[in-house]
Amino acid sequence: MIARTGGGAGMVIKPEPVYAAYRSVVDTLSYKPKVIFLSPQGKVFDQNMARELAKEEHLILLCGHYEGIDQRLIDEIVDEEISIGDYVLTGGELPAMVLIDAISRNIKGVLNEESVEEESFSDGYLEYPQYTRPEEFLGRRVPEVLLSGHHANIQKWRREQALENTKRKRPDLLRKINLE
Repeated sequence: MIARTGGGAGMVIKPEPVYAAYRSVVDTLSYKPKVIFLSPQGKVFDQNMARELAKEEHLILLCGHYEGIDQRLIDEIVDEEISIGDYVLTGGELPAMVLIDAISRNIKGVLNEESVEEESFSDGYLEYPQYTRPEEFLGRRVPEVLLSGHHANIQKWRREQALENTKRKRPDLLRKINLE
């Protein structure tokens, strides 16, 4: 790392060692992998991005630290900048772990396919409430419809609950769905 050219607080990662590490990987491949720079300035990561990135054969996740990485390196090798939210962390390591987890669960065979199909954001809504045994806990019962064995009614209940859950907790998602 080196103090920033032009002054200012914080340290910036020099381009030469990062570029050398990048070349040592890319030079062994017959193609250029997609390079993602984790940055608060990037497009905000979401479930759709996770699904799309899961289709990539190879990814390189570039993590800055403190003030980031020399812009010349970013301009040279980065295909996309991604942020995990509108806040700043000391480095890109935690965002990289978030991307790895969200992307890998969308790769066929990592999870049971049904697990990925019915979850929050799979259809733009939050997921319906989940229950397990016992049927009653602290005076609260599992909804009767879930105990009925009537699959069509259970599916209807799940859709209704997902919509209600989304309205209550994340109404912004409903506006987004209606805009698309």
